[in-house]
Amino acid sequence: MKQLLSYLLTLLMFYCLKCESQLNYKLNKGSKRKLEESKPNITSLSWEPLRIHYEFLNSNFDSKSVAFLQTVLNITSTFFQKHLLIQRTNSKITYKDSYPNSIFGFRISEELQKKEYDADLVFFINIERSFFDPYLAYCGPAIFDEETLRPIFGLISWNMYYTSLDKMTNSVFESNVEIAVHEVIHGLGFIDDYFISFYDSFTGESYNTSNSYIQSDVTYLSTPRVTNFVQYHFNCTSLLGLQMENDGGSGTKGSHLERSLFYNEIMTGSDMTENFLITDFTFEFLQDTGFYRIADYSPDQPLWGKNKGCEFANKQCKGGNFTEFCDVDQSQSCSFYQTGLSKCLKDQLSGSCYYQYFYSNQDCRNPDNVELYKSSGIIQHFGFDSICVSGSVSKESTYQSNSCIQYKCDLENKLSLVIEGQEFDCSNDESIKLPESYYGNITCPSNPKLFCQNRDECPNLCSQKGFCQNRECICMLGYSSEDCSVECTKYRYKGSCLEKCPDSTYIYENIKYCVGCPANCLTCSNYNQCTSCKQGYILRGAFCDNYKLIELLTVDQANLNTTSNNSTNTSSNQSNSTNIDDINSAETNSTNTTNSETSSTDLSNNNSTITNPTNTTNSETSFTDINNNTITNSTNSTSTESNSIDLNINNSTNTNSTNSTNSETNSTDINNNNIEIINSTNMTNSETNSTDSNNNNIEITNSTNTTNSETNSTDSNNNNSKSTNCTCNTVNNEINPIDMKNNDDAKNCTCNTDKTDNKSTLNVANQENLIYLINLILLTCF
Repeated sequence: MKQLLSYLLTLLMFYCLKCESQLNYKLNKGSKRKLEESKPNITSLSWEPLRIHYEFLNSNFDSKSVAFLQTVLNITSTFFQKHLLIQRTNSKITYKDSYPNSIFGFRISEELQKKEYDADLVFFINIERSFFDPYLAYCGPAIFDEETLRPIFGLISWNMYYTSLDKMTNSVFESNVEIAVHEVIHGLGFIDDYFISFYDSFTGESYNTSNSYIQSDVTYLSTPRVTNFVQYHFNCTSLLGLQMENDGGSGTKGSHLERSLFYNEIMTGSDMTENFLITDFTFEFLQDTGFYRIADYSPDQPLWGKNKGCEFANKQCKGGNFTEFCDVDQSQSCSFYQTGLSKCLKDQLSGSCYYQYFYSNQDCRNPDNVELYKSSGIIQHFGFDSICVSGSVSKESTYQSNSCIQYKCDLENKLSLVIEGQEFDCSNDESIKLPESYYGNITCPSNPKLFCQNRDECPNLCSQKGFCQNRECICMLGYSSEDCSVECTKYRYKGSCLEKCPDSTYIYENIKYCVGCPANCLTCSNYNQCTSCKQGYILRGAFCDNYKLIELLTVDQANLNTTSNNSTNTSSNQSNSTNIDDINSAETNSTNTTNSETSSTDLSNNNSTITNPTNTTNSETSFTDINNNTITNSTNSTSTESNSIDLNINNSTNTNSTNSTNSETNSTDINNNNIEIINSTNMTNSETNSTDSNNNNIEITNSTNTTNSETNSTDSNNNNSKSTNCTCNTVNNEINPIDMKNNDDAKNCTCNTDKTDNKSTLNVANQENLIYLINLILLTCF
């Protein structure tokens, strides 16, 4: 007991001292002001595929870790090169003498400064292995092109201490690639401090004075493409922009999409076990920066909130009875996308809204889970072709409320369930008739055709060689097939390895991919030249913009259970739709007359390079959730007016539990470069207590140790192996990052406690004494 107490108090003091030293940093307003005052000069620049290059800062790291990161980053760069186009000012970029010698505290060697990079964006990669900096990865842009204002140098840091290479299943690997994609998108400019610098790449002009607005402490990005897509998706033309996250720390709030509205979109602010989707919310955002255009692509299709109208968009769970949300705490069901066995919970980013959340060992798509359920007697199937359904099937008199069953969808999107090789029609939302040899019952999904139309899984999760988007694996160079398992040194197209590209496609030689027309083109003359557009889009500067998308809305909002206010908005918004069309027409005409004005802005006259110096700034202070190897699923929390700490000292053997803690995002604003770290979404039944202390953004979160109680089927011994991790959330000692995504094979924000030697257990009285002492430390520290 004494040894454990001493260790805990020392650890807490360490975090207090670290917090104090980091909060002394001040924001450098010069970089932000310089960026805001700069204007793009984009006359006559062609659009070419984005080339990303990674340069490792510490080459002496172990070869296994380097090889892992190289694979993850190569997959990521292939994905972005295939989908994003940029205006290339130079065929190569160099690190100019005027650039700083270090980025976010990491020194750039003279050798790297002198190199020429055959790329459009270079990320310097720092690798470290640190228990005391519990983050997995973060990324931020650092230096920007003087003509286009696009980021050209940035930094990614990856903490290998929290990457379990020896447990690298396909599911865990996919999660790591998702993290890398998310972080790189921030490096591309997905940062709230840069909203004001976004511009129309067709005219070179800013959209309006700020490109965003704040209402009731919520930030909305009001640039045209994201606004039109938001209106189209929710079927609500009164919406004025893309709502950003209003919860979490300063690095999460405002720089991510709102969880309750966008759920598992990849740019929401925390990790979750549901598959992340890269949708047009992100792609239209990237276009609205002015830095990027979208090449041939097939975005994931979000169902969350689709066509639910203004009441959903404005009120979420406080509106109508929407299936996206639940209201019975801890009740069991299938997740919204029917990908896992879930519980009704909420997290620190969902506000007051509860939704069905599932843990990684309840994920129907993960084949590694099959061993956990063998002894249950329930017939289940785990893999990319598995669906969560209501009910279960067994050959014994055992039953559970939900289970994972194999499915098939035919070409007409007719759903069938497969049980031990037998197919059962599930095209209607009714119960299937089982043979007498089986016990139990199964009810088909409420909308089986919609499920088939919007499934987004890839076979074998792309075999650790690619990234899955809308049922297609985007494979790293050298691999092809539907699951990236086949070596291919030739050209790749839709899972095939080809001697030459098909007609009407164009070659990306660097990545050996054959691509079609740019996004939303009906016809084109090249990968960067549309000649006509799909319905709902208009041709502007050789690309198709979605400014007429809302004309395609056909759902009667009066039938969406909207309030009378929403009905009023609908009628007035019909005229808004006309106004948008009028604006588009006027904008197109005026653009032809303003091109010369655009070219008159030449940043080279200012001799200015947009950089973000190495000074770091406000850092988030976070709690530490410490779990010994023996656990009792108890929550101990202390709360002051401005902070709280969750310290779980767990006593008894953990059975079927996952320690899942509501952790705030550790965040800082680095010279407005917003290096970011993403925290995992950790389920909790307690409200998040956060304060902004003296503008230092101290944010400390109450946390609950949530028991992952399986549905009558999980072997406790197997579950113990899934729960020997402790939730961690703290700041990075030097970089003060903004957004952290911690991850292990349970896809939760956890840190390994296997190295904890103390096996002591504490009774209730000892726990209370310990909490009292911790309170004293916290009151002194904060």
